Amino acid sequence: MGKIRASIIGITGYTGIDLLRLLLLHADVEIAYLTSRQHPREKIGNVYPHLAHLPLEITDTAPAEVAKGSDVVFLALPHKTAQEVAAELHGRVKIIDLSADFRLDDASTYAAYYEEHKYPNLLKEFVYGLPETVGRDKIAKAQSVANPGCFALVSQLLLYPFKGKIAQADIFAVTGSSGAGKTPVDGTHHPVRNHNMKSYNINKHRHIPEIIRAGGIDAAKLNFVPTSGPFTRGIFAQAFITLSGEAGDASAAYKDCPFVRIQKNVELAGIVGSNFADLSFETGTGGRVLAQGAIDNLVKGAGGSAVQNMNLMFGLAETAGLFNLAPLYP
Repeated sequence: MGKIRASIIGITGYTGIDLLRLLLLHADVEIAYLTSRQHPREKIGNVYPHLAHLPLEITDTAPAEVAKGSDVVFLALPHKTAQEVAAELHGRVKIIDLSADFRLDDASTYAAYYEEHKYPNLLKEFVYGLPETVGRDKIAKAQSVANPGCFALVSQLLLYPFKGKIAQADIFAVTGSSGAGKTPVDGTHHPVRNHNMKSYNINKHRHIPEIIRAGGIDAAKLNFVPTSGPFTRGIFAQAFITLSGEAGDASAAYKDCPFVRIQKNVELAGIVGSNFADLSFETGTGGRVLAQGAIDNLVKGAGGSAVQNMNLMFGLAETAGLFNLAPLYP
């Protein structure tokens, strides 16, 4: 097999540009198209000067034309916008969608947390792309994959080892400002955020349906407190879990997962810039577990998982292009 021709539709947001960084490091990938409606016919370096050395050009190529020249298309588009493009691409090319539009396979659940889905018939056509919980075989056979949400991903990793045994889970998760996207608004603009912490969408966050699915619980058994933190990249999460059964060896759930590292101490400085998820589990008395986790929201929480899924879809080693992507330290 020759190199995988990969395209990114929606290149100019933080998710798209970090995904491009990862694809450029992948020995089995060549870039086919980078598209954006806002910056057509511009060199990538004109939009992002740190990429001034690259000869790559942004285009506004139609999705159907992108599909013809690609083996896989990554959708790094805003929620709702991805629906139309995914519908046009479906069946023509392999798709990995980084938006929230196809993460839930039930139209009524999607409507409850987002709005009415325009293409409910496509929801079950997408495989949820979290290899550590869904299984690699399903992703390997998929033509269309929905990438997990970043909060959802780390929270699922904390709950998954105890699936079916959770009486109550309380999760407090702090995310960096890059998770709010490229466009600054009053609530997320870094000059305010860099000396502030605040919680938002408590028990109403759109990632809740993903989290409870991995934990085998309903929303009534989860308190989820997403919080904005005074840093740029990463998510640090703590889950206080009460079990209805024995905890067992939580680390055993990830014995064949190359990007999950069980650590004594979890910290953002240990994972930023990488595709690793660092986890720790401490079992207390009375069926209580304290689980902690950290991921880079733009890598393992977005582009890194997307590349991991691509590797599986094309029969490559799951770690290809990612395992040697060491965390940025200090």
